[in-house]
Amino acid sequence: MKISLGKPNRGIVAAIFAIAVLLSVCSHSYAFRFVVMADSPDNETNKGGLNLACLEYLRGQILELNPRPEMVFFLGDLVTKAYQDLADPPDPARRHYYIPDWKAAMLPLAQAGIKIYVCVGNRDLYPSKGWPPSKEMEQKFQEDFSDPPHFNMPDNGPPNYKKLAYSLGHENAFFVVLDTFGFKPDGANWDNGLDAEQLAWFSGQARGASQKFKFAFSHGPAFSPEGWTADDSVKKTMWGMMEGAKFDAYFCGHEHIYSRWEITRAVAPWITRRITQVLTGAAGALPDQIFKVKQDRRKVRAFSLYNYVVGDVNENDAQFQAVGVDWNAGNYSARIIDRFAVQK
Repeated sequence: MKISLGKPNRGIVAAIFAIAVLLSVCSHSYAFRFVVMADSPDNETNKGGLNLACLEYLRGQILELNPRPEMVFFLGDLVTKAYQDLADPPDPARRHYYIPDWKAAMLPLAQAGIKIYVCVGNRDLYPSKGWPPSKEMEQKFQEDFSDPPHFNMPDNGPPNYKKLAYSLGHENAFFVVLDTFGFKPDGANWDNGLDAEQLAWFSGQARGASQKFKFAFSHGPAFSPEGWTADDSVKKTMWGMMEGAKFDAYFCGHEHIYSRWEITRAVAPWITRRITQVLTGAAGALPDQIFKVKQDRRKVRAFSLYNYVVGDVNENDAQFQAVGVDWNAGNYSARIIDRFAVQK
């Protein structure tokens, strides 16, 4: 089923309604719904900021979902180059900071009663010149998401990761957000890794969670469809903790595609229990061309589209549907590209 979305008119209203109807079927034991998204920067021009038009289209679809989700998890790279100098030489008085633009775009979700949870991505830490990431940008991110009532992240994480790593429980599901792009004591960026402080905290959280379904979130994938590296602290240590605590899925972004990859021993010899990795990395970021996927595209279920994932947690299962969004000549079209479930 393909649904055409264009300029704000009767057609777009009908199209958003159509995708909402397509996602409206839940089991009789339905408990609650959440959405996962990541990566909305304007990476096409590389000037900084975000792809506001695409993000607003996705926001419109989320608002029309029936039932409406209770939570949206946004997994980093809200923007690229968190601020841009509008003068040369730089003039602090003319510096534009982009996170407030992202918050304004997402505010209608919060005003509709949908809780918004974010984690930090590498691009959120870029100053106006880009690489390397800046500790100043991390501190600014923490301030921006210590903002009640709508953008105030939980404050139960490890001491050095205030508002950057945290956990929450809802109904029969446990959620934990990690920061895989934090800073080492020497000032270097982890670039998809976790330090001992976060790992110790995560271990305690994972072992202490009593909910039936368990989901972990971070910006970087543990296993890369495009062939990028992840530190052993993520793909071995963290993953092992998830296996031991019987996590069901790991959600991430960073690579600008959609992918669902069943991580088994066939993927890596240290794997002991199947966990699904869901990469939903293009909520506005220009999708990567499919040839960048180095793994078997069918095995990792890779799509080169804008995308987001809708999850329905029921009494005995969690059902997921991935929505892919094409863009062509100023118009968007949305379709279901993947479905999967976790049963217990």
